[in-house]
Amino acid sequence: MPFAKGHGTGNDFVIIPDPHHRYDMKPEDVALLCHRRFGIGGDGLLRVVPAGSDSDADWFMDYRNADGSIAEMCGNGLRVFARYLLDQALVSGDRLVIDTRAGQKIATVSPEGIQIDMGSAEFGPASWTDVHGFTWTGQAVSMGNPHLVTQLAESDRLEDLDLTRPPRFDPDVFPNGVNLEFVTGHYPHVAMRVHERGVGETLSCGTGVAAVAATALRRHDPDATTGHVTVDVPGGRLEVDVTPESILLSGPATIVAAGRTDLTSP
Repeated sequence: MPFAKGHGTGNDFVIIPDPHHRYDMKPEDVALLCHRRFGIGGDGLLRVVPAGSDSDADWFMDYRNADGSIAEMCGNGLRVFARYLLDQALVSGDRLVIDTRAGQKIATVSPEGIQIDMGSAEFGPASWTDVHGFTWTGQAVSMGNPHLVTQLAESDRLEDLDLTRPPRFDPDVFPNGVNLEFVTGHYPHVAMRVHERGVGETLSCGTGVAAVAATALRRHDPDATTGHVTVDVPGGRLEVDVTPESILLSGPATIVAAGRTDLTSP
């Protein structure tokens, strides 16, 4: 089976091209491919399959978390997916339409990187998260997938958080799990760490960055609908433009390897 590997600000993915639907990706197959000791290693898997006949997109991003569970959307993964399509000449031009489980997304290509139109943020209720006995209140945000954005106190340091084990959260608010973002700083420049559901801590999370940027703008000015936010993640820096209609996420996407594997079979 052919594969490639790519990353966006350290958020890395195994890419499986499957234009003819040959590969039945069972959860255990995905988990093995993404395993960092026994597999190729990645925070998730991007399966490249044709879009449906009723879609004006050419390709569908079948995204799976590292544990094999299905996820709705991944912003860094979508940039890597777009980079792979371009590198393999599966698409052309500087504006790509890609189908995802969170709806159709637009990727715009420039010399500086790839920008993804993430859609708008949908704010939910306040909720809580607990990291080894320390409890904070956060803001629920949907970017097509669930997030809880938690602003830490001025005296808190991101590097002091122990995210080696999953933080606790309210299952009544997030019955399907949640991505947990922890934030320091204020608009227009913040820093974050993230614990992704089905993965653990990652060096970056595109939908999480979008949720954090929208929340930072809202905290700065509850009436603001437009703003630019710089978000530092452990794997680098991403730029976010919040508009009344959408959130635009910009950053690098790199393919680092390609080959063949027999870890799974058709």
